[in-house]
Parts: sequence; structure tokens; C-alpha cells
Amino acid sequence: MFAVIFIPDFFLQAALRHEPELFSQPIALLDEPFSKTVFQLTPAARAQSVSEGLTSTQALARCPQLIFRNRSAAQESAATELLLQSAYSFSPSIEATAPGICTLDLQGLTLPEEKAWGEKIAMQLASLHLRAQIGIAENPELALQAARMAQPVFVVENSRQFISRLPVESIEPPEEISGILRRWGIHTLGDFVALGKDKLAERLGSEALELFDRASANSIRPLDVVQPKNVFEEAMEFENGIETLQPLLFVLRRFIEQLSLRLELFYLVAQEIQLNLKLSSGEKLERSFRVPSPTRNIETLFRMLQTHLETLQTESPIVALHLAAKPGKPEHFQFGLFETALRDPNHFYETLAQLTSLLGADRVGTPVVENSFRPDAFRMEPVNFDVLPTFSRRNSSEQRSESSTLNSSGRMSSALSLRRFRPPLPAIVEMRGGLPSLLNSEQFVGAVSHADGPFRSSGHWWEPKQLWSRDEWDIETADGNLFRIFEHDGDWFLEGSYD
Repeated sequence: MFAVIFIPDFFLQAALRHEPELFSQPIALLDEPFSKTVFQLTPAARAQSVSEGLTSTQALARCPQLIFRNRSAAQESAATELLLQSAYSFSPSIEATAPGICTLDLQGLTLPEEKAWGEKIAMQLASLHLRAQIGIAENPELALQAARMAQPVFVVENSRQFISRLPVESIEPPEEISGILRRWGIHTLGDFVALGKDKLAERLGSEALELFDRASANSIRPLDVVQPKNVFEEAMEFENGIETLQPLLFVLRRFIEQLSLRLELFYLVAQEIQLNLKLSSGEKLERSFRVPSPTRNIETLFRMLQTHLETLQTESPIVALHLAAKPGKPEHFQFGLFETALRDPNHFYETLAQLTSLLGADRVGTPVVENSFRPDAFRMEPVNFDVLPTFSRRNSSEQRSESSTLNSSGRMSSALSLRRFRPPLPAIVEMRGGLPSLLNSEQFVGAVSHADGPFRSSGHWWEPKQLWSRDEWDIETADGNLFRIFEHDGDWFLEGSYD
């Protein structure tokens, strides 16, 4: 048995897939890349006497309310991949027979009631905004003929009876042969086959042999089996440029819904999202969003895009949109007894994105100490939970040795720890004999009884913009307090106190 999925007016459906509410309105699809004539149209447009082949002007004269759409190669490609991916979820042997037509080999599959099975395919494609007709028969040719007559599913039970009732036009004869058959009074395939293969070849030539085989549909041809690409993309070109956020978010929401449904067919999740915007000026804006905890949750994926776009400003309107999801398998972790994970990593990253848009990328992230002698030299890096921190276990004797030193008598003595003020406190220091003698700051005001220094350090002398230098002093006040002060570019600061 074979099944054929037929998408009527495939190019029109591909163009309107993200605007399903327009199917009930008079819409005409123009074959824009090739000509400006009506290529396909909705039933509402056909009811207004609009037909294929008319120019846009002629069509508007017949239906002033007519809405035009242009063919889009990107949307047609996405709809084709969607069709193949949906078919592959029902059978591993599929063929891309023609645009909007996919043939499935049902051999070896244990099917429930065939009509209900076909209705399930139609419902799945309907959820992806594609209206499909499914035909099921003993060979691909019969299944295709059944699909064109289906509403929405047609199962051929008696092949000969079914073929005999089909019109001759169903085998698509050349115009010359079609005219001869009409003059002969041959209107159905039953009448055509009854003439006999030899007599048809004698009167109509060798072309009649192929038509006879197609009409009898007795042979089973092998399928040109294909496998759908592991690509999940949606694209749309706008008739009028988008200048505000709400219409863009409306379309993106539908894109996310479609991608989520397509990923669900293969039990996959999105681990990265690629957003591409094309502006009317020709500029292209690209941005990748890594999903911390891969998911196909619509709200989670949509919030990531919304947070970014709320702070995005473009110099010209947006004329095209492309969204792609990099698929991956759901992650499962086995944590240790004392290990845990973020309750909602995606929500955490969304919060980080909001903070980044408010504060700037250089102020949000994980601080990393730089390889420099400059005090407090660090940089901010994006948060990355893929790299787990490493902890070294040390015994208590090693820890004690780090917090103690030997004095001049060889005995162990505890080292002083510096409690730093962040940021350093501005101070006024009076110098006498090259040594600090008086300190005036928010933390302390008084005389300095003892001072050690200066301890001079500098760096980045090879980069004038990053050149730094400072003189540090360790001082003791009259009341016995210990402080560290430093001088930088003529200004004094109180850096911290010793415990």
C-alpha cells in the first residue's frame, strides 16, 4: 500500500502559512519572480470570477477587494521541509514526488483503520497551517489520483472501479491527444482503457503507450526515497516594511509555535536560535541565542527574542525575517548528593539579558581576575555553566601555613589580613620628610606614628591608554590602628585596614 499527501495550491498555502486568517479572503498569488500574472488563488477570489493567468490589473477589475501576495522561495522551501518532516514521522520511506506532493511507502507498517490514519496526517499538517488531502491505494499512481479527490482522506478499495470513473484529464494527456479524445467521445479512463493498448498506439502514436500505462495503474514503481533535512527554519518577506515592535513580535510568535511543533515530531528541542533581520537599506542584522537549558517551550523561546528586540533600534524598516532553530536532544543530568542545578536556567538567562540591556554587556557576567599586577584587575565574562568549577582539597596544615609566617626569632606568627574598602576612600595625606605624617579620611583623622614605604608598582607602559602606576604605604596611627594608603596621579586614597 502507498499513501500520497497532496497540498492543493501549494505555493499559495506556503505564502499564507503564517497568515492563516487570510485563507477565507480573496487572495491572489502572483508569479512575481517570473511574471506578474495570477498563479494561484483562494476559493473566495475564484468566486469573484478571478482566474489563473490574469494580470494583476485584470484581476483587480473583477474583484476590487483582491489582495495580492508574491511567491517566496524561502517560504516554499520551509513548507517543503515541513511536509517531508511530517511525512517522515509516519513512514521512513518517503518520496518528494513534486512540489506539495509526498508519497509514502506503507509496506511493513502496521496501520490501524486506514482512513483514521490518514485523518491523523491531515490533522497534524493542519496544526502546521497546511491543508492536505491524503490518498491511499495499492500503487503510487492510484494514491495520487485518490489524493486529488480526497476530502480530506480517500482510500481506494476497488482499483478497477475507481480508475474507470476518473476523467481522462487526470492522466494529463497532451493538448493534441486530449482534443482527439474529446472528439471521439472518450471522457473517462474506463472508456480510454477499453480502446486497447495496441489500437491506441496505432492511432495516437507512442505517447499513447505511456498514457495507457498511467491509466491502467497496474505497475508499482520504486520510490526515489529521500530523508528530510535536519533543518528547522521559518522565513517571511513583508510587503510593507515593519517599523514597530508589535507586528514583528506577532510574526515571531507564530514562527516559534511552528518550530516547536516541528521539533516535537522528532522528539527534539531547540538548543540555539538564530535570528536574521533584513532592513530596507540592505543591511542584515544577525543574532544567535543560546538556550541554556534546551527546550521547545514556546513561552521560554519567545521571551528570549522579545527581551532582545525591546532594546533593538534599526535605522530603516525591516523587510524580511528569518528564524532558525538548531535542534538537539533533551538533556538529562545525574547530580551528586550535594550538587544542584538552577531551578529555571532559561529564566535566569532572561534576567541576565534584561540586566545587560539596562547596564551594558561589560557590567554583567562573571568576574575573572586578569593576569596583571594591577590591584583589582579583572574583566567580565558571560555566564557559562557548562564549565564546572574545580575545587582542590587541602589539609588543615596547608591552610594554616598560608595564614601564618615566621618572625625574626623563628617562631610562627599570624599574618595580618587586609580588609579592603571598595571603592577606596578618598583621603588627604600630609607629608613630612618624605613620609606620611597626617591622615584625614572618612575612616580616620589623626597623626601617623609610623610609615613603611613607598612600595611602587606600575604596568602596561607599552600601552599609553592603559598605563598605571601607584605608590603604596603601610601606616600606623597614634592610637595603634594599621592602614594601607596609596597615591595615584597625585590623589591619595585609603585602601583598607589591617586586622
